Amino acid sequence: MNTPLTAVNHRLYTPINALITHAEHLQAQSLSDLLGSHSATATHRAEALAFTFGSLHVDFSKQRLTTETLALLVDWARSTGLEKKRDALFSAAVVNPSEQRAALHMAARWPTTVTPPDGMQAAAAFCQQQRTRLAAMVERLHRGEWFGASGQSITDVVHIGVGGSDLGPKLISEALADRPSHTLMNVHYVSSMDGTQLLPLMESLDPATTLLVLASKSFTTADTQFNVQTALTWLSESLELDVPTVCCHQLVGVSSKPDKMTALGIPAAHQLVFKDWIGGRFSLWSPIGVSIAMQLGMANFNALLEGAHALDRHFLETPLADNLPVLIALVGAWNCQFLHIPTHAVLPYDSRLKSLPAYLQQLEMESNGKSVCLNGRAVTHATCPIIWGDVGPNAQHAFYQLLHQGGHTVSADFVAVAEREVAATQDVQALLAAQEELTLANCLAQAQLFALGDDAIPTALRGHMAQGYRGNQPNSLLLLKQLDAGSIGALLALYEHKVFVQSVLWDLNPFDQPGVELGKQLATSLYQTLAGGPLEYAVVKDPSTEQLMQKIGEWRRHSSMNESLN
Repeated sequence: MNTPLTAVNHRLYTPINALITHAEHLQAQSLSDLLGSHSATATHRAEALAFTFGSLHVDFSKQRLTTETLALLVDWARSTGLEKKRDALFSAAVVNPSEQRAALHMAARWPTTVTPPDGMQAAAAFCQQQRTRLAAMVERLHRGEWFGASGQSITDVVHIGVGGSDLGPKLISEALADRPSHTLMNVHYVSSMDGTQLLPLMESLDPATTLLVLASKSFTTADTQFNVQTALTWLSESLELDVPTVCCHQLVGVSSKPDKMTALGIPAAHQLVFKDWIGGRFSLWSPIGVSIAMQLGMANFNALLEGAHALDRHFLETPLADNLPVLIALVGAWNCQFLHIPTHAVLPYDSRLKSLPAYLQQLEMESNGKSVCLNGRAVTHATCPIIWGDVGPNAQHAFYQLLHQGGHTVSADFVAVAEREVAATQDVQALLAAQEELTLANCLAQAQLFALGDDAIPTALRGHMAQGYRGNQPNSLLLLKQLDAGSIGALLALYEHKVFVQSVLWDLNPFDQPGVELGKQLATSLYQTLAGGPLEYAVVKDPSTEQLMQKIGEWRRHSSMNESLN
């Protein structure tokens, strides 16, 4: 039975205490109890927990909560000062205190026809000016007027980045450039520091017609620097031209450090700049997205920004109780902090969204995977869950067995697309429509089974099939009317603002990532040791790492001896 607010001791009342008490009582109810059969109460609850914004529909009715839970969660959000902090975010206040910066990725998608909030005007104007430069580059490329160093028109673009400079553009490319008819330029993505993504491109692409896009906020990331040096060397040797000449014609730079782009030899006309107040994992809307525009055209790139901007306005202007980013953030916090669910699966039922789990892993875990509050004190409760997942139809044949009948409780986001337009013959269209319906049916069935467990087995089948479906796995279903630039823009902006809301709830800074720095420094020292160069940092010695270094050296010496004998 749910506990009304009046039952909470008012002398000890805080929104957190109310939620803890409420969670204890709600634990006695399963999702089968909450969903009921076809009772009026269950129907009213399902209707009250479904929300629509444009072509995006979000259903929370398979979450382990009630309308009272949402009211308590919204009360908690208000108590944190979320509304004022949201306004501060949009007005260029310093919301990244460790780096003394604002966080204005929303400015990168602010249209020229809409007046920005006070404080954002200069940022929006700068982003719009860079967007104009980006559009000019893209149009030049599409007109066939961008020539390589040997005078031939560019046919292929290799986008070199890592993390936020790769995951966002790559996700959009996979989602919207799923057919050759949708693309205006061939774009290839390279992020792996080991060079394995670059090697096949060097074997298959024409160096005379290949343009490199180096996307790096700091312009110092080792992964991208090594990849671009290898790619430039390939172009230089293949074209029999020096590297500076190749840089002048076949390299575009995107960074917050124009001086470093110039030092590398990139002409000013081939540089796109974004400011430090756009974080890497929030940057696909900035010039980091230039390869999206090269591949799909400016109309699609602008539609992507428009979809995200519409969600920005919804987040900024809508009351908390009806605000989709606020609600999805509160539901996520409810699951991990109050229901103690440590992992969250992202399960898109559309293979065009195959990179969505990886994109959200970085967005959420790098932002809120922290245990220290803004005031320097330790967090005393769970924050960001572990994000993981895969394309749903593939996942059903991989890890759903554990989710349905194993001992781990997870929460999940199912993501589905209601409609898909395909130009094909009538018979092929009919078959593709059947496949689409089968995919949607699987998505709905799995979400139902996650929630209901054995209670989802129809009466006629009981006794004729294995039971033991544990159920009670809370999940949301995010339904897109169709997968186009505007809808995916809104979807990704929804998750971005979810991250900010949860950071406010947990008193975290979501815009820095100090936890990744030490690993990079250790890697630099170990790299120098492996390469036989001078050490920049002292190497911390441990017997496990030392024996692995010895084994690498042993195998390399053995290979070198064999090569010399041959």
